[in-house]
Amino acid sequence: MQYSKKLLCLVLFTLVSFTSVSCGNDNSYVSEARNSKITHAETSTISLMTSWGGVDSKAGCLTDLLDKFENENPTIKVSNQSIFGDEYLPTLKTRFASGNEPDVFGLWPCSDIKYMIRANKLAELTDTLKKDSEWMESFKGNFFDMTTYNNKIFGIPFELVFEGMFINKDLFQQFGVKIPQNYQELKNAINIFNKHNITPIAYNATAEGSYIYQNMIASLGGNEGVEKFIVNNKINNCYIDAMKYMKELYEMHAFPNDLISITSEERNNLFIKKQAAMIVQGSWFAAYFGKFDKTVEMIPFPAMGNGSSKIPAGLGGGTFYISKSAWSTPEGKENTLKLIKFLTSKATSDYLYKESGLFSTLNVSMETPYNALAQQSIGVYEKTLEENRCAIPDHIIDRSTWEKVIVKEFPRYLDNKISAEEIWEKALNRLQ
Repeated sequence: MQYSKKLLCLVLFTLVSFTSVSCGNDNSYVSEARNSKITHAETSTISLMTSWGGVDSKAGCLTDLLDKFENENPTIKVSNQSIFGDEYLPTLKTRFASGNEPDVFGLWPCSDIKYMIRANKLAELTDTLKKDSEWMESFKGNFFDMTTYNNKIFGIPFELVFEGMFINKDLFQQFGVKIPQNYQELKNAINIFNKHNITPIAYNATAEGSYIYQNMIASLGGNEGVEKFIVNNKINNCYIDAMKYMKELYEMHAFPNDLISITSEERNNLFIKKQAAMIVQGSWFAAYFGKFDKTVEMIPFPAMGNGSSKIPAGLGGGTFYISKSAWSTPEGKENTLKLIKFLTSKATSDYLYKESGLFSTLNVSMETPYNALAQQSIGVYEKTLEENRCAIPDHIIDRSTWEKVIVKEFPRYLDNKISAEEIWEKALNRLQ
């Protein structure tokens, strides 16, 4: 009996000791978990929204860049909410309207930015840039003018974009067609390609398809005509005349027969697959071609009427803004500023130029181009005199009005169901 009591005491002692050790280990585990939770709590998330999503040529690059940013800034995570295509702007506007705006976003300067500023939704960056003169002076030219409203800077102008006519040079050579420099030569080229069953110009009735119309406006009106689009309460004549030229080309069968139904991807593929001789596109179009493809070139759109060739140019979706809500706390201000400085750095510029053909506004030399077309097209832009560059029309006209009135009504205009004047009267009524 006495032995049993001793044995019982030994067992109880062992259990107590084991329990104590177990609790000690458990406390250590909890401590580590707590430390982990503290670390997690110290890791903040920034939401980023750009048009560089989906199948965009810069989508993969953006993913790699954000991985690099997070590795360099382990306490910051970036939620990449980028969207490709025509749904980007409507989605962004909906998020701002519902109070769910991203912390950092990219958007070309347009009327929607002005609405956001008036609604006090964007962070003002003037003082930040003045204090960091090295960052501000890393940008060339007067691009900050495009992100300045009422003498206050709201956006970082990183991505340069410009438009022009891309030609399948090998088709021109094959059929002995002169590369057009004016409207008459463009019509001559259309007639020859039609005879050989080649679609002259890849065009469709979408916002992106309207670049050809916009280039005509630019040639006819120049920068003043594009920007001062209302004259005596009516649309400037260059916007009307450009529509009439578009109808003449339509009646010459310059465009695909199914221009109303084909998608933007199908339109692009007509040109890429050599089924169309010409297309009017943006500088980013160079990313669709191989590194050594020299069969495609970009030229300024042929001179229209008594106008001259112009290069519509501006800032692209890589123009970055910070939301006022993210800027309202010291942590949010610090983290979003780190991200936006990273996205607009020389290293990022070099990487995007080499991997996706993006042209930045940074004051750096671009020595290793993405491909031959990127090198050739930036050469065209840089050789164009300042007075022959102009604003991009759909950066000046309210974008939703452009898409829901101008682009939507264009097929009806081409089929003589509505006049150019009636379309623009609708547009101006919407803008008032």
